[in-house]
Parts: sequence; structure tokens; C-alpha cells
Amino acid sequence: MTEPDTRDPNATVESPPTSIRGILSKLGPGLIIAGSIVGSGELIATTTTGAKGGFALLWLIIIGCLIKVFVQIELGRYTITTGVTSIRGLSKLPGPRLGRGNWFIWYWFIMFIFIMGQLGGIVGGVGQALSISMPITEYGSEHNAFREAETVLEVTRAQHSITSDPKARKTLQRQIIEIEIDSASAFAKLASVNDAALPNPENARLLLTPLMQSNLSLAERCIVEQLLPDPRLRQLTKQLSATQFGSTNIPTMKPETPEIVDLRTDLSFSTDAYLRANTADEITQHQATVTAFMQYYTDAFTRPAIHASNDHNWYAAGLTIVTMALLVIGRYTFIQTFSTVMVALFTLVTIANVFGLQTMDSAIAWKIQWADIKEGLSFGLGPGEWTESLGFALATFGIIGVGAAELIAYPYWCMEHGYASFTGVRDDSDGWANRARGWIRVMKWDAWCSAAVYTFATVAFFLLGAAILGRIELIPAGDDMVRSLSVMYRPVFGPTAQFVFLFGAIAVLYSTFFVATAGNARMLSDVLRTLGWIKDTDESYGRSVKWMCAILPAVCGITYIMGVKPVVAIIMSGVMQSIMLPMLGGAAIYFRYKYCDDRLKPNRKSDILLIVSAIGLLIAGGFAAYTKIASILG
Repeated sequence: MTEPDTRDPNATVESPPTSIRGILSKLGPGLIIAGSIVGSGELIATTTTGAKGGFALLWLIIIGCLIKVFVQIELGRYTITTGVTSIRGLSKLPGPRLGRGNWFIWYWFIMFIFIMGQLGGIVGGVGQALSISMPITEYGSEHNAFREAETVLEVTRAQHSITSDPKARKTLQRQIIEIEIDSASAFAKLASVNDAALPNPENARLLLTPLMQSNLSLAERCIVEQLLPDPRLRQLTKQLSATQFGSTNIPTMKPETPEIVDLRTDLSFSTDAYLRANTADEITQHQATVTAFMQYYTDAFTRPAIHASNDHNWYAAGLTIVTMALLVIGRYTFIQTFSTVMVALFTLVTIANVFGLQTMDSAIAWKIQWADIKEGLSFGLGPGEWTESLGFALATFGIIGVGAAELIAYPYWCMEHGYASFTGVRDDSDGWANRARGWIRVMKWDAWCSAAVYTFATVAFFLLGAAILGRIELIPAGDDMVRSLSVMYRPVFGPTAQFVFLFGAIAVLYSTFFVATAGNARMLSDVLRTLGWIKDTDESYGRSVKWMCAILPAVCGITYIMGVKPVVAIIMSGVMQSIMLPMLGGAAIYFRYKYCDDRLKPNRKSDILLIVSAIGLLIAGGFAAYTKIASILG
């Protein structure tokens, strides 16, 4: 038996709307859920999946968004029908118990710890975005200039490699030289180099400026057209930097690693091939010039490590305090409006960005072809070991669309929006049954409308990640996560791309942090009440929610400042949520056949789709657990 209906029998009930316009006016919980998932799942995890796996996993992204909605609807139906929250209902699932909590509640606690890390990564992402757009310190401003030049250089080289138009290639070659000079100048302000041991990076200006002239020799043309645009050249200097400096500012002369030797050899073969293709004369003298340049270049760009700015940590701390205040004094309407507006704005910009790739001449090199879409819908797993590719994809699967955390949170927002209270305390009357059917219908509209929004947004983010980050092999990570993600907007928005993206990233990531924390405060308080750790009264529950709205943001902020890596934290949370998904699928079936009022039973088609959804979640969760265990065991 489920717990007694705790709704106030004297509360005012409300007839559900029947017109489309009336139903749309009552939508809301799904929009809040959309606000809590577009940030971590779509902006970070989905784009990173596209960057790592290319277009091959598009099919899994689409399925991941849609397959969970059937479980979401059944959990919402349970709460509207019984007046019982999802946590209280899930605590009654059959199986082992420890104290007053069953196996599900204790696993939720484990998952909750990882979710705190995930939200710490998200508030850190907002901090990164703010530190890029408004650095607090002079060092932060100089560090931004250097990292920006390095990122633009990487993108420009990649664009050169996929551009065939001779005029466009010449423009990109000149840009590469200019950006190399800017990068060297910015770096010189951050770290001094012992001139006696290694040339100062500022010498790059003297080395590169002559190459911007029009009357170049064959060797110089080889350097400009073949050597400098080659991404392996910068890989070489990075390898040399790691070998000679490590984590210190003092150079040490160590033998070159096999990777460095291979890079030098590959670059030499590449330039020799260019020289032979462009002259029938002896190329020995030209080879000597190119080889000498490569040595001067590697000397100038072999650099000691520099530490990142701490501006993002200060912003993360400030945002944490602001969020604590907003959540403690906030109400449902404020949360709904806040998240809806912020997510809608950036989603529209992102969709416009995808269409811009297809239509703008400046972005033609990044155009998404029909062959790319066909590859994405062919049920492939992309490059690399299948266990690694599938494991990462399934981790993403756990948090795109409605993740496990959002599936549990959704009924709480349904209650706060009035779906359950408007239905009234369950009884045998036709009036109650009609109201329940009507509000369940509204809830279905809410779930599917929000699914349409976040599925469209998810596919857009994935396509951007695959089309741009995947093609240049730029994986968002660490302190440069937000800067790397902003690259997706450069081909369409050009110089304004960073401003556009940073505005959107701040909006979407903070919306996720804000809404998810509000939902977690409610779920954790309900868990504490279920376990008997706080009094089982609405007053005690309300006080706990207030306290958790103050405590949980602080935990997330401290987690990030202590060193959590945003992408790693988000993906690990995705793994834990992927494992929970089949549990929720089974719970939805259990609720459907044990607690569903006979008058509110879904039709046969809906039952079949619910079972198919649960089976799909079981497969995804099982493979997620398997691939994670396999990676740990090696």
C-alpha cells in the first residue's frame, strides 16, 4: 500500500483546462526541468560527446532525450493520483532496507554526492565565463589574452586544414602568423624566460614578421603555406615544453622523447614533399632554411608552465552567495520565470548558430553535410575502442534530456505548480476522476512540450560540438572548458562570438545551478523526512528546504574551489545517473501496476511504450555500469 494521501482535504480544487490555449497557460514544471538540464547535459556533456565521437552518436543523443519521457509521465501520474512525493513513493519499493531507508534511497544518497560535484563543476563554469568576460585582476586579464590567442590559433590552423579555396587559405596563413606574434607577446607578460638558457618568446616577432612580405623565397613559402599551419608544429613545442620544463620555470636538458622525434620527422617529410612539388631544382638549400627556421621556432615557443588566474574561483564564491540568498527568499514563480527566459534566449542563439553554419559563406568550411547526419543515424559508436566510446556516450545519456535527478525532481515541481493540489484528495467520485484525468493530460502536455524544447536544443549543441570541436579535435576540459566551448560560435558570429557565447553560457549554466539546487533542496529534505531524521510535518519539511537552499550551494561552490574538474565531475554524475535510470524505469512500471487508479489507467499503447522505455533504460544503465567497471579493471 502507498502512504495515505497527505493533501489538505479543505484545499480548493480546480477544474483542469480543456482548450489548447488553457493547457499551454498551465505549463511550467517541464520548463523548470528544461532550465535545469540545458546547462550541464546539453552545453557541456553533449558538446563534449560530439567533440570526442563526432557525428556517430547522434542517434543515441536523440533516443536519450525521448526515451525517458514515458517514465517521467508515469512518475508524475503517481504523484497527481496519490498526492505522495516521488521520494516517499520510491522509498516504498520492495527490496532490502537499512533503517527506514530502502536500497533506492541509499543509492540516491551516493548519486547525490556526485551531483554535488556536478553542480560544483557548473558553478565553476559560470565562474570561468565571468572571469573571461570581466577579469578581476591584471594577471587574469593578461592570462585571458594569452589563452584567447592560443585558442584562436588552434581554430585557425584547423580551419586552414579543411579549406580548399586558395584565397581563403592565404588569408588564414597571414592570420596564423599574426596570432602567433600576439600569443608570444601575451606570454612574455606572464612568465619570464632565462635568455641564457632559452630565447625569449618575444623574439618570435623578429622571426615571423618577415614572412608577412609578398616576395618570399621557396623556403619561406614552404614555411608559411606548409609548416606554420600544421597543428603538429605546436604539438612539438608543447611536447618540448613538457620535457624541458615540466612544472617548473627552470629548463633542463633532457633527451627528446620518441613522440618528439616522430613529430620532427613527420614535419620534415611534410615540408620536403612541399618543396619537391614546387620545384624541379635541388632542394638541399631550401631544406636547410626550413630546418633552421623550425629550430628557431621551437626555441622561441618552448615555454615554461604558467599558472591559471584565480579569478574564476572568486566569481564562483560570489555566485554561491548570491544563489543562497535568491533560493532562500525565492518562490516558484520567480524560479520558473528566471529559468525559462534564460534558457530560451541561449537556445535560440544556438539554433541560429547551427543554421548559420549551413548558410553563411564565412562558415562554409564547417557546414554540416547530409553524409554527417546519415553517419549519426547509422547506430555507430565513432572512433576508438567501442567500450570507451560507448562508456562516454552512456555517461552523457544519463544526464541529457531528463536525467535521473530530474525524473525524481519533476513530481515536486508538479506539486508546487498545483497539479496535485488542484486534483484534490483521492476519492471514489466521478468529479475527482475527471479532475485527475484532466490534470494528468496537462502534465503530459507539459512533459512533451519541454521534451521538444530540450531535444531540439540538445541536437543543436551536439551538432555544433561534432561539426567544429570534433573536426579540430578540441576537447573542452579544465580551466579552458568554457573558452573551448566558445569556439563553436566563432565561424558564424566572428569577433563577437565570445561575447555571445559568454552571455549564453552564464545564463544557461547559472540557470542549471539555480534550478537544480532548488530541486535538490526539496528532494534531500524529503529524504531526511522519510528516514526520520527530521519531523514528518510540512512545517519541518519547509524549514529543511530553506536550510538546504543555503547549505547546498555552499557545498557546490567549495567543491569547485577545492579543485573539481567540471567536465570530469559532470560525466561522473552522468555515470551514476545512467545506473539509476533502470531503477526508475522499474519503479515507474511498479507504480503503474500497483498504485494506478483503475479509472486513470493509460491505454495499451502507453503501457507498451513505458515498458520499452524501461527496457531501454535497463540496457543503457547496464552498459554504463559494465563499461565503467571495465575501465577501472583495465
